[in-house]
Order: sequence, then C-alpha cells, then structure tokens
Amino acid sequence: MVSSDVELAVYRCESCGDYQLGSAAMTCCDESMTEIDDTVPIETPDEKRLMRTVFGISETELEICRCLMAEPEITVNELASMVDRDRSVVTRHLTDLVEFGIVEKQSRVLSDGGRVNVYSHRSVDAVRRQFKLGLYTWMIEAVDVIDDLSEEKVSLLVQGDDPETERSQIIVDRDDTDDSGRDQV
Repeated sequence: MVSSDVELAVYRCESCGDYQLGSAAMTCCDESMTEIDDTVPIETPDEKRLMRTVFGISETELEICRCLMAEPEITVNELASMVDRDRSVVTRHLTDLVEFGIVEKQSRVLSDGGRVNVYSHRSVDAVRRQFKLGLYTWMIEAVDVIDDLSEEKVSLLVQGDDPETERSQIIVDRDDTDDSGRDQV
C-alpha cells in the first residue's frame, strides 16, 4: 500500500513536451522525464469548490456530511431538523452520498414496531480514500478530455470565439513560442 505522504510531482518529456503526474521518475518516448517546478497559475481549490467541481457535492450535502460526522447514526427526520431542510430534500442528498460511498444506510427495527432507516458516516480514512479515488478517476477523465481537444476547438478557445470561455481563461504553454517570443497556436 502506498503511503498517503507520497509527494506527487509534474514531469515533462523533453522529446514531445507532454506532461505527466507521478510520484517517481517518469518515462516517455523511451526517455526519463524531467520534474518541473513551474506550474500553471491556478486558484487553489477550497473544500466547497473541490466538492462541487469534482464530485458534484452541493453545499447542502456538505452540511449534511458535517452533521453526520458529529453523530454516530441519525435518521432522516433528525437530520432534516438539524439542517433545516425538507425531509424529501435530505433523503435525496443522502441517497447521493450513499451511492458515492461516504455515507452508510442501515434499517433498524423500532421497539414499538416498524422500521426506520438510519445513516452513519464512514471512517475518516475511508472517506478520504473514497475522495482520493474519485479525484484520481476525475483527473484521468479530465486529461482524456484535454487530449481529445481538436485543433479546431483549441483555435476557437484561443480566439475567444467560444461564448462560454473568456480569453483570460485560456492557458498557453510558455514553451510554445516562436523565435520572436510570440505564442504559437
């Protein structure tokens, strides 16, 4: 098992210019890749942005998770009261969190008859592992999306013809310049 203290780094292939993320010396084009120190400036993700962007977890679901972490187990009615939301809304969010694998659902028999579903959090380590797995899976899919960008799509992005993309959002590799220092596309 790999330690969670492993430092990941970005590596660049000197032959083709491709980048890879890894925890040890990487190879590409049958050569060792070079670890790079310079990175693209990005906004460091906070908890809310990361959960929303990568996992599709809303602020309400984060609030539900926090309440669940404070209790050994809880019913939908108790949780709905704690987060001041309708029972149906809480049930829907709990279903999503159970499917994602960070919340567990069990049925309990009531002493006066009937059944009730109770929800509990998984261990902190199990939740972290689930989030890491989800993030790594998301990263692989995101890299595939980038690799599938056609020359035409990149050209539209750089030209700013895509109404959903502002010119300031376009990232151009600093090594893709011609002798005059201008960016090549």
